[in-house]
Amino acid sequence: MKSVKTKMKNMAPLLKDSRVMKKVSLGFGLTRRINRKPVSRKEQLAFTLKNFPKLHVQNTCKSKAKQVSKFLDKLDIVPVKSELFLYSVDYYKKLQNQFTVFGNTTVDYSRLINGNFLEIRKKLESEKNEFFEGMLMILDAMQRWVDRCKKDKIVSKKYSRSISAIESVFERDACSFYEALQRILFFNQFLWQTGHTLNGLGCLDKILIDLYRKDIKEGSLTEEIALDMIKDFMNTLHEIYWYKSNVLLGDTGQIIILGGLQSDGTYLYNELTHLFIVAARELKLPDPKVLLRCSGAMPKEVMQEALSCIATGIGAPLLSNDDVIIPALISFGYEESDAFDYVTAACWEPAAVKSSLDSANIASLNFSYPFVKMFNEEDIENISSADELTKKYFVYLDSYLKEMADKVSGFRYEEDPLVSLLSDSCITSGKDITRGGSRYANIGFTSVGLGTVVNSILNLQRLVFSSEKYTLSQLNTWRKENFDGHDEVINEFKELRYGFGTDSDEAVALTKAIVSETDKVLSCCSTLSGGKFRFGLSSPGYISDAVKTGATFDGRKSGEPFSVHISAQNAGTPTELLSFASKIGYSGSCINGNVADFFVSPNSLRSDAEKYRLLLQSALKQGIYQAQINVVESKTLIEAKKNPKLFPNLVVRVWGFSAYFNDLPEEYKDLLIRRAIESEKSA
Repeated sequence: MKSVKTKMKNMAPLLKDSRVMKKVSLGFGLTRRINRKPVSRKEQLAFTLKNFPKLHVQNTCKSKAKQVSKFLDKLDIVPVKSELFLYSVDYYKKLQNQFTVFGNTTVDYSRLINGNFLEIRKKLESEKNEFFEGMLMILDAMQRWVDRCKKDKIVSKKYSRSISAIESVFERDACSFYEALQRILFFNQFLWQTGHTLNGLGCLDKILIDLYRKDIKEGSLTEEIALDMIKDFMNTLHEIYWYKSNVLLGDTGQIIILGGLQSDGTYLYNELTHLFIVAARELKLPDPKVLLRCSGAMPKEVMQEALSCIATGIGAPLLSNDDVIIPALISFGYEESDAFDYVTAACWEPAAVKSSLDSANIASLNFSYPFVKMFNEEDIENISSADELTKKYFVYLDSYLKEMADKVSGFRYEEDPLVSLLSDSCITSGKDITRGGSRYANIGFTSVGLGTVVNSILNLQRLVFSSEKYTLSQLNTWRKENFDGHDEVINEFKELRYGFGTDSDEAVALTKAIVSETDKVLSCCSTLSGGKFRFGLSSPGYISDAVKTGATFDGRKSGEPFSVHISAQNAGTPTELLSFASKIGYSGSCINGNVADFFVSPNSLRSDAEKYRLLLQSALKQGIYQAQINVVESKTLIEAKKNPKLFPNLVVRVWGFSAYFNDLPEEYKDLLIRRAIESEKSA
């Protein structure tokens, strides 16, 4: 067998060909993606050479639809392991793009269930323009993909039922529960295949319930068979989660939305809400994830079911408060029907499921950045009170917010014929969803560092302006030196009991003031496409953004993590945290996901399940926005870090997704351990 070096030498003349180099680049990138850790150049070369015939990069075309349709014709049919469903992603092939591919979204799968491609085709053929012609190309390419499945003897024999279910979407509405699930998978596979990331799955209990009930009534389906179907559906989506993961393993955005307040004031809870929760509880997979839309109108049994799932430790479902979120979305400018049908983009950011180009987490705001900048640049000797300090901070904050808004206001996506195909507004307007065919095109920020700013100001109020134990200049000098040699000061900062995340009037008031200032500034900004800005108090960047942030007066040394979402630096009780989270008030543009995040020990949740149900339902009534819970003990995490092979299936909640603990980078493991220990101290 020829060595890698010899093979590369023989290929040297070919490397001058740009098409070959694109394939080599794809192979190198795929090697890193598969391994999810640094790999040597030799390993990258070996993988690329071994798989070179499979690799393909589809060049750009004048028409994006033509490029995509050509690309679909090049795909190999490589079904993932599934007994019931056909689902194929050929990850050895990719599209060449000029701009970023639109992601963090949920397409309107109901158009594939209570509608069909024949209806769409008739509309497209009724008018003539370049956009409609492109859509027809996509439909034809998907039909050719199905035809190739039928001609493949192995695939057609094993997946005959799946192929029939898929083929029917070109002719009529779905007529069975199984058909509907297979159609979702059929379209979903092409989203991943064409470079879309963080693809949500929508309100499945709502869009599938009619077919489920019809099949049950006709006797063609039982609850037990349906549960098995749902499990296989979820397993199928989970199968190549390593490929679908964005920044970290498990970060796929594959969220199933369940439950929800309806426009008539009733709460949606049906047989499928129950079955999807049961499936998640029994599978204990980190992905796909489940989000439960909650309301005061929700029966207590629904929260009991949710807690039984959360108690497994998979961190799901995330709880989302419709009584707060829906009015906030309507007030922001979403149509009432879209607000009541909201899903989430990526992790927790509420989003419209139909005709939306919302970029819900395009960047992360770091509230600590302008705070640190102020202390690095400003003459602080004459500041004599916390109020004066806060006003000075707002000057820097306002400038920072405007700069961030300007930076992303003109963000542009690649044309997207695939997503446009299932968008009513695109078909009606004859425009691509990224070129004016969307109903919404708002930009959302996530955020970190708010707790750091709040706690820093409260500490300075306590230690400088009230007790006069230190001067502001003195503490700032030590801060610039990363508090080296001043551990006693760091300990004093960390002793702040009534800070961000606690039921303190001062902490709540200061938090609300900063949120209000942020809303005031962003509400006056607009995107180049006429959209608005929105922000939330949660972000994945509590480690990554903190690495670039200097020491602060909350006891953080330079580079140390921020607090996670809405959580306390020194963990108090969940009751106190939820009380704090309910008092912030989420209105204006502060709608982009606001997650109260805390730990509970498995024994505590099992023995006091009713107490936690009452606590959470009370918190929803009081006005929290969202909540997620890690159910795990520090000793389990510590042991899993020492002996990972003993805990291959240990699942934890990370930022807005669940993941296998063993798949996480060390810094995330360490932070989870520290947070679990802190939580146990307050129990």
